[in-house]
Amino acid sequence: MRRFASLLCFLATLPALAQEAPRRALPVEDDAPVPKAIPVNPPPKAQPVPEGAPKQIGDDMYDFASLAYERQEWAIAAQNYAKYLQTHPTGVRVADALFRLGECNMKQNQLKQAAGFYEEVVNRYPNSEGAPSAAYRLGAMRFNESKFLDAARFFDFSETKTKNGPVRLASAYNKSRAYEMARDKDKQAAALATVIAVKTDNPYREAALLTLGSIYLAQDKKTEALPIFEDLVSTSKDRTIIAEASIRAAVLLAELKKPDESMVMFEKALRMPETTEQNRGIALVGVIQALYSKGDYDAVVDYYNKNSQVLPPGASRAKMLLYVGNSYRMRKSYARAVEVYLLIEQYHPDTDEAFEAGYWKLYSFYLLNDRDLGEFATAFIARHSQKRAGHEYLSLARLIRADFYFNKGDFQQASVSYNDVVIDQLPEKLRPGSLFNMGWAQGEAGRHQEAVATFSRFINEYPAHEFIAKAYARRGLANRDARDLPKAKADFEHVTREFPKSDACEMAWLQLGFIAMEQKDPKATITAFETLLKKFPTTTAAAQAYYGVGRGNFDLKIYDKAVAALRRSIELDSKGYLEKSSQLIILCDYARQNAEDLAKSIDSYLASKPGGQVPPNILKWLGLKLYSNDDFKRAARFLELGVTPAAPENTEPVVWNYLGMAQLQTGQFDASLQATDNFLKSNPDPATGARAQLTKGSALLGKEDFDAADKVAQEALQIVKDGKLQAELLILEGDIFAAQGDKLAAAGDQAGAVEKWKAAAAKYAVPSQFYEDPDVTPHALYKAAKALQKAGDEAQAKQMLQQLKQRYPKYQPKD
Repeated sequence: MRRFASLLCFLATLPALAQEAPRRALPVEDDAPVPKAIPVNPPPKAQPVPEGAPKQIGDDMYDFASLAYERQEWAIAAQNYAKYLQTHPTGVRVADALFRLGECNMKQNQLKQAAGFYEEVVNRYPNSEGAPSAAYRLGAMRFNESKFLDAARFFDFSETKTKNGPVRLASAYNKSRAYEMARDKDKQAAALATVIAVKTDNPYREAALLTLGSIYLAQDKKTEALPIFEDLVSTSKDRTIIAEASIRAAVLLAELKKPDESMVMFEKALRMPETTEQNRGIALVGVIQALYSKGDYDAVVDYYNKNSQVLPPGASRAKMLLYVGNSYRMRKSYARAVEVYLLIEQYHPDTDEAFEAGYWKLYSFYLLNDRDLGEFATAFIARHSQKRAGHEYLSLARLIRADFYFNKGDFQQASVSYNDVVIDQLPEKLRPGSLFNMGWAQGEAGRHQEAVATFSRFINEYPAHEFIAKAYARRGLANRDARDLPKAKADFEHVTREFPKSDACEMAWLQLGFIAMEQKDPKATITAFETLLKKFPTTTAAAQAYYGVGRGNFDLKIYDKAVAALRRSIELDSKGYLEKSSQLIILCDYARQNAEDLAKSIDSYLASKPGGQVPPNILKWLGLKLYSNDDFKRAARFLELGVTPAAPENTEPVVWNYLGMAQLQTGQFDASLQATDNFLKSNPDPATGARAQLTKGSALLGKEDFDAADKVAQEALQIVKDGKLQAELLILEGDIFAAQGDKLAAAGDQAGAVEKWKAAAAKYAVPSQFYEDPDVTPHALYKAAKALQKAGDEAQAKQMLQQLKQRYPKYQPKD
């Protein structure tokens, strides 16, 4: 974590010398300053036809075109070369004409057309006189278009085919430049080696040597690079190259642990006026580096403080400051180290040194236990993540940030940071803990497949680690959340089998219970949760375990055990289990068809949770059951819980019907009318509708709305012509008349009352004399007798009572 980047890496990034190849390839024959794009050298003169050679067909046309070409009349020349090609497509001058057409288009800045003709020469006439020149021009064009691999291919063709030594050298050299731009260092080096092999009359050799040396530097091939620069120092006549080679040789010697020889080279460079200011800075940094490489951190700090007014310029200054900051850090002067690192970031932004300083600053804050560590890490990562995504410092910074968020419980942020950590770049001792925490954060953040992969890696790489049981359990959780229940089950079973006394085992039994529930395996559910309660009696998941046992027994239809376990879960955690345990208890009582227990369970549930919901079908069954037992009050209450007054159509009609009847029996006449009307809106069959009319008429009678009650009864009697329902409707009419009589009598209208009582007796007489039913007939006889008594007809009343006694001796009046 405290490794310091060598000056060699920095040196490999320095700009090339003036004689080094430019960013664009050079022309073959051009004495002008290096251009920004590759100009193509003028083509060789057309080869004259040997004297005495036979005249070829089309020569005149070709010569005319060439005359215009020599006069630089490019458009005319191109037109006539084209005519030659059209007229003599197989002529001996076709290759030359194609090449000249390319030249004409080139001169007119029609590069695309020119490239087409050059390619025809290369592809169709690779052995022609102009093919190497055409390939060279194509190489230049492709280079300028940033198509560097195509450029290298054409330069290679030119190099291979040309018979001209300078052209061959230029092609090889420019090929190396193309490979450089394509970032293919191996092929660049091979091309440079070809150039370097020519030791005489080679204007590219020194530049090629310096470039190849730089490649070796970048590849950390010190032993290969050093003799190249030493050769340049001893043989070059260009003092600028000597100065550059000296500084590079000095750095290499320092890297190869030859400090004395290194110092000689550094001093040589410092004495030469041709040494650039940047390289002078490198020489000064070399002294600091020598001290740092010895581990003499106090000397580095002292030397820096003594020379603080004379700092190297540019990047070399940043390099030296980095040595100083690291020296402070190695002395554990973290606050002073941060100050130096800040200087590098402030005055040398976007440099490798600033990046490295930024990391070590972050690390120093870590050692200082700074509370803003997360923000510092985020800023560092955001600044460098694009350009340096694979660097180990980014992995370490992400690890620092991930640990920070993990400890805060911000698993979403932690998982993002952990996912960016390159585990293999971390120190070995940090890897297992980082992997485990990464998997944990991923699982908590909902990234289940990633968590599975991370814990699998942990298990494979660290099978003896102290977290191994937890890793299996956590992978099981991730598999379960990813809906891979078989794999989750296997992980949890492995924990219970291999680590029975671990904390992870408690969680494993709990999770096995959950999985069994999901797989609808009630026996396995009961086994898992009962084992959890037995092995871990103080488990915090006891309420859940009892619920699981209750649910398993419910599924097995062992309702007594189910209810006991479910009630225990509510006792342990009412807030968490009141709702779902109560619902299952209600279902148990319903399944047992035990109306009394069911009513108690519902009452207990609603007492604990007013406004709770009970399934309507259960309330329906309970209400109808209680109604059939003449428990009208409770029947009405439970039926009321199952209706939807705001949307009556959403309630089963039968519920409205029985609710209306139950409310009628409890004297809730308005409610009974509303319920019965809701039932009638469902368009029941005529007989059922008439029965509801009886309920409605009775409710209206209870409200003393005699006319409305009588109207309802009359409407029903229009439909029902016989049977028990007709008898009950006639009794209802009798009740209406009797009630009217009672009201008139109370008002002092005895005559009117008598008339009504007689009318009532007449209504009662019909079912009492012409319909035989053990409930309806005696009731009608009794009501008729009472009405006659009120009307003063004692004889007739006595006769009715005698009939009642003779025919129904066990009858007991309900009023």
